[in-house]
Amino acid sequence: MAAKSSTWQQIDVMMPTLRRDLRILVVGTGSPNADMVAEALRANGFRAAWTDKVRFPNPLKLRRFDLIYGIYLQTCRRYIIAGKLLGKKTLIHFVGSDAYGIAREGSLWRRLHLRIVMHLTDCVLYVSPHLETLVKRPGFVLPFPIAFSEYQSQDLRRIQPDRDILYYCPGGALNAKIYRLSWIIDYAKQHPNEKITILGSIHYPAKYQIELPNVLVIPYVDRKDMPNFYRRHRKLIRMTTEDGLPRMLHEGVLCGLEVMFNGKEVRDVPPERDPREFSRTFARMLDELKVSR
Repeated sequence: MAAKSSTWQQIDVMMPTLRRDLRILVVGTGSPNADMVAEALRANGFRAAWTDKVRFPNPLKLRRFDLIYGIYLQTCRRYIIAGKLLGKKTLIHFVGSDAYGIAREGSLWRRLHLRIVMHLTDCVLYVSPHLETLVKRPGFVLPFPIAFSEYQSQDLRRIQPDRDILYYCPGGALNAKIYRLSWIIDYAKQHPNEKITILGSIHYPAKYQIELPNVLVIPYVDRKDMPNFYRRHRKLIRMTTEDGLPRMLHEGVLCGLEVMFNGKEVRDVPPERDPREFSRTFARMLDELKVSR
């Protein structure tokens, strides 16, 4: 193993101080991104808490934190404004839906509102570098962490696939377009001997009525059951018109699936997907920004 660079050595020395001093509130609805970020930071020494109560920020609660870490612009923007009014440091972590939502927003008032929120944000993070072009603000690239150990368990290797394709398409007319439901239906018609599973999410359960004998639609699967669910499939396919960096891609790779994303094979897992490497990169970002109590 190569020796650590001086930068990473500085990070390892710096992290205990950041862990001890900086109080972080992770704000965001939905699982597993926002809660997983808070879990990863806590596991690596940061004083991090998570809230999904996003409608009405509590000023008394916000006063207890130094950094407001928003995930999903649409649900964290009130906390960003409230945090800034209280003199707190703020950052937003952009996913694909955030960036594409800003790019296609047609309402002048909503565009102005979102730009004000962005102006009040001290730093922005992106799960993928191409999102920076859409948002038009420089930031740091940092994929969300995933639970490495859960997807690399030796027990999973005993599960043999009984279906061919796992395809993600959450429910709703707009999601059906974004996640290209028509594509997987055409694929299923052309490959009648392949067993295909269409999976939704807990917030947008898949309820599509597809009358094809080789297609099974499952509304959603709990996070704790996903490793076993992946292993039941031979291949994971993700297709979308608004791509970020879906965590499913790398969870599938860790589970041993063949993974395709918008027609390209995915084999490598970014090191920042590991919670410890995520926390180290996060610490380096804070150091560059000189964020402290």
